[in-house]
Parts: sequence; C-alpha cells; structure tokens
Amino acid sequence: MKIVGLKIDKGTISVSIIDKGLRQAELKDSFGLSYATDAELVDILRDKSRDWAGARIVTSIPGHLFSQRTVSFPFADRRRVEKALPFEIEDTVPYSLDDVALDHVVLEKNETGAEKNKETAVIGMMLPKMVLRQHLDLLLQAGVDPQIVMPSYIGLSSIAKMIQVEGVAVIADDYDICLKDGNRVRSCRSFSGSQTTGGVKHTLKALEAEHGVQIEKAYVLSNSSGLGTSLAEEGLAVEQVSPEFHGRKANDAISLGLALSDQVNFRKGEFTYQLADAGVRKRRNALIIAAALTALLAAANLGVKFYLVRSTYNMLDNEIKEIYRQTFPNARPAADPVRQLKISLDEAKKKFGVLGSGLSALDIMKAVTEGIPKEVRVNFQEFLLEGDRLKFAGEVASFESVDKMKAELQKSGSFDDVQVQDTRMGVDNKVKFRVEIKLKQAM
Repeated sequence: MKIVGLKIDKGTISVSIIDKGLRQAELKDSFGLSYATDAELVDILRDKSRDWAGARIVTSIPGHLFSQRTVSFPFADRRRVEKALPFEIEDTVPYSLDDVALDHVVLEKNETGAEKNKETAVIGMMLPKMVLRQHLDLLLQAGVDPQIVMPSYIGLSSIAKMIQVEGVAVIADDYDICLKDGNRVRSCRSFSGSQTTGGVKHTLKALEAEHGVQIEKAYVLSNSSGLGTSLAEEGLAVEQVSPEFHGRKANDAISLGLALSDQVNFRKGEFTYQLADAGVRKRRNALIIAAALTALLAAANLGVKFYLVRSTYNMLDNEIKEIYRQTFPNARPAADPVRQLKISLDEAKKKFGVLGSGLSALDIMKAVTEGIPKEVRVNFQEFLLEGDRLKFAGEVASFESVDKMKAELQKSGSFDDVQVQDTRMGVDNKVKFRVEIKLKQAM
C-alpha cells in the first residue's frame, strides 16, 4: 500500500512516500518544493498528485493552530476515551466544543519502578472547524482529498521514537517539540511562531514543570528560524540529527513521520472521508459476496462427494444382491441381503456343524477310531452326527475298556467333551455302551 505524508507550512510543501508491505515499509520518494501563493500550491499539488492514485494520503496542519489539554483516565481504550474526553475538558476551554474538531493521543506509560501508574495520560487536541474546512477546501482545489488530517507535531512524535536520546531531552523541528525520557515520548506540542525565543523558553519550562524533569539536551531536525540557537541559549546541548528510515533519509523528517502515523485523525463527523466509507462498504460487500460464493462452492463440492459416495454404495449393494441371488437362486429377494446371508450361514453351522468346514462324516469316524486304544476292540452298532454332536454306540469286552476309550478320546485334540451316556452288561457277556461327543469347530 502506498502512503503519502504531506506537510504544508510556511511556503513549503514537503512530501514523503512510503510503500508499506506485509513485513516492512520502504521509503520510495521524498522531496520538498517552495510556493509563494495558494494558486501556486494548488498547481504543484495537482501535478504531483497524479502519481498518488489509490494512495493513502496523510496531511498535517501546523501544530500551533491546535489547542490541547492533558488529562488522565483509568483506561486506555480508544472508544472509551473518545466518549469521556469531551466531558473532561469542556470546562477547561474558553469556547464551545461544537465549534472545534476533537481527537486525542494516548501517551506512553512508565511501567517500571515507583513511577508505575494505573492512570493513562491523554492529550486532548482541539482544532477550530473553520481551520480544518479551509485546509480541506484548499486541497480539494488541487484534486487531493486526504484520508487523514493531524497536527504536525504528531508526525514529529513518530520521528522522535526513532531517535536515541541520552537522559531527558527534547526533539524539535520548526515550531513543534516533543519531550522524550529514555525510550518514552512523554509529551508533544507546538509553540507560537511569532516569538520563537520566548515561545521556546516558555515551552521548555512548561514541560519541565508538568512532568517534573530537568531537560538536558535538544535534538534538532532542522535549524530553521534559528531554533537550534534559541535552544542553546536556554543552556541545552544541541545536536542536529537526520534520522534514517531503513537506510534512507527523508528530505523532510516530519512528512515521513506523518506517513508512519495512524493514531490521530481529525476527519470525523461532518468531515468524515466519504470515499473511504464507500471503499469500506465496497470491500465489505466484496467479502460478503466472496463468502457466499465460498459457501456455494463448498455446498457444491459436498454434493458432488455425496453423489459419488452414494453411487459407489449403490454399485456395491447391487453386487451383494447378485451374490445372494446366485447363492440362493430359489429364495425370494431379501431387503437386507448381508443380514440374510449371516442368518443362513449361522443356520448352516448349526445344521452341519464341522461338516460345514469341509470335513466329511468319514473324516470324523476316522478321528474317533484313531483315538480309541488299539488294545480295545470295539464293535460299533450306531454312529449318528448332528451338527457339532456325535453319538455312537457299541460293544466292548469290559467296563474297563469303556473307561480307557473315554480317557483316550478325551485326550484327542479333535473333541471338546466326551460323555459316556450308558453302560450295561449284555446277555453275551459283552459290555454295551453309548457315548456322546462334542466336536471342535476346527478339526
């Protein structure tokens, strides 16, 4: 996204253009041009703004045209501060708040040591609506409609965060000044340009009294209007600095700071940037349409998957029905062929027992005869196989032979249970017996 920082003040227009990506921002261009009249300014803007199509334009109004009050709140949420700020400052300003545009900036907290404070310091800034309207009308003559308007010292505040200071110091440019304590920007304001020396002196004393500090050094971005000399006359060590942004220096640091600032915007209420709202609505509608299309595509994808799965299941169901028909050609079609196949298999197992596994009755009879001791002579008279139950009867020489036969059959790995149902002595001195055996399913 292209962002244009635009500073117009004292016959000079300063511009810094940055290209902000997802990871970092890069300074693409920076220049300054002089103008003598508003008509000349409009011509310059009309020419230069041809390259700003689609860019976010941040412009400043000289900070000394703003009034400000510093107040404290027990919260820092921007929406809550916006609601509470008018009630907090309305009794401290000599004019109606209906005649001014109002915004604020939250100052950085000191969260260490004894100075840790739950209160949030807020600078409430006020600009006469007439001044804001004149500024916007002038820019519109050149076809420039900025999305954001802020005081010039807010741009200085962004630059001040980039400058390393020793102890308590001020960073100054033209008529804007920021107080910095270590890494923390504690305050920003402007002083009157009509009396530079007196304005600087008064501002320094006010900053020291308000924050209870002793300012030791001054960092000057430009020495216009003898600013560095005025600060040195107040006993401060003065150093001129030119901060770099990712290896590049801007022609005017404040215009770069404006492009990097997003905390303040006086385009509210009747001054709201209308095209920005339209863009928001357009993006919102585009998101809604994209979401609807995504949902439609997801539903279509789900429908296609459901159709493919259903078709596959139908093919499988038809194959199962065909297997059932081939297995039971004389049976009526089953509503659930898989369940009917299981029932038929269970019935067959009950009916045929181990025969269903491929064994014949001769195989079972062989297993029985091999399990009987060789010294026991058996005359079989009955052999009956029902499912997994084998019943047979016969004659042996003695009761002891029956016991030996049972013991050996019990040891066989083919039988689960061997029970002698009946033994008695026959008329020919032969012992008659009857045995029932439960067969194992896997012989």
